[in-house]
Amino acid sequence: MPESTTTILVVDDDKDILELIAVSIESLGYTVVKANNGNEALVKLSDAPDQINAVVSDVMMPEMDGYELCTQVRSEPQLKEIPFIFVSSKTSLEEIIKGYGVGGTDYITKPIEAFNVASKVKYIIENRIKHQELSSLLDDSRNVAMQAMTYTNSLGQVLQFMKSSAQAKSFEEISTYLFEVTSSLGLSVVMQYHSPEGIENYKQDGKTSPLEANVIEMARTKQRIFDFKMRTIFNYDDFSLLILNMPINDQEKYGLMKDILGNLCDAIEVRVKLLLSDVQVKHKDETLQTVDQALNRIDQSYRDIQQVNMSLIDEMISHIEDVMLGFGLSEGQEDTMRGIVMYMKRKTQEVFTDGEVLYEEFDTIRASLKDGLG
Repeated sequence: MPESTTTILVVDDDKDILELIAVSIESLGYTVVKANNGNEALVKLSDAPDQINAVVSDVMMPEMDGYELCTQVRSEPQLKEIPFIFVSSKTSLEEIIKGYGVGGTDYITKPIEAFNVASKVKYIIENRIKHQELSSLLDDSRNVAMQAMTYTNSLGQVLQFMKSSAQAKSFEEISTYLFEVTSSLGLSVVMQYHSPEGIENYKQDGKTSPLEANVIEMARTKQRIFDFKMRTIFNYDDFSLLILNMPINDQEKYGLMKDILGNLCDAIEVRVKLLLSDVQVKHKDETLQTVDQALNRIDQSYRDIQQVNMSLIDEMISHIEDVMLGFGLSEGQEDTMRGIVMYMKRKTQEVFTDGEVLYEEFDTIRASLKDGLG
């Protein structure tokens, strides 16, 4: 059954025809808004552009005919996609072509048959809903593919950080490599290290203020990830990372940044533990264990992301197939739609295939650590 909120604007200067069309549409359970001429119709559309789902308009009307009304409707960004059905006693091919030329969706010829009007309006409304569902699914598929690529790219940045910082001899050098990654993410950060020698602070774009340093130190007693206002702190045993402009109000972006930064902090922990182990050799076994755990978390994170994203894409494909069953598309249109979705799936698979090198890199890092700390 159609939703009661579906509203159709009917426009006709003949009150009897206006009432006949209105009654036929109301029999579907739709709400009807009436207008006696084009100017009145434009006012009603302007007053509630998001509430009217389709327009059924006579062609021959004084002051503004149906063609001009449709032309003006199509010129409005908020209304350009609304279905527009012409009703006319003019049955020539030229008139019908003119109706489609100005943006009409369908053309009903007089004399009016109530059942014909109702069935055409019902088909157009349901068809539009299916188009919107399909469009939403395709948007979701693009978002899924972009998310998969973003995740993979972020893990590549983590791996690049591990490679670049492998020779770092100080916290300052680690911070320099860190800032290259956070800068590419559009983030401003402060890094605070804790070692037997004391506390060191480094800021991405300037000098760490006493207040920032104090906030980080006090927040070390909080949980691993601590949010306050537009800031987030990641707390680890030997360091804390303060994000000054975390997108907390954008849940999707916030979740993505949190995942990326979590992986990055795991990688930082590897390098920090190695630096501290040079000073505290007696803790090398504990250090090796911590490093191995961090690498395992990064490794598992990548595998989880791959599995979730591929499952989402397969689920999306299934939904699109269901929608297309009743969509009335031609065989060629269905093939084109499937081709777009399958292309996205292949591209996502290629991204993850390229990322397989991560596993080999992790194994190499583990082996090197065992040799160096053995």
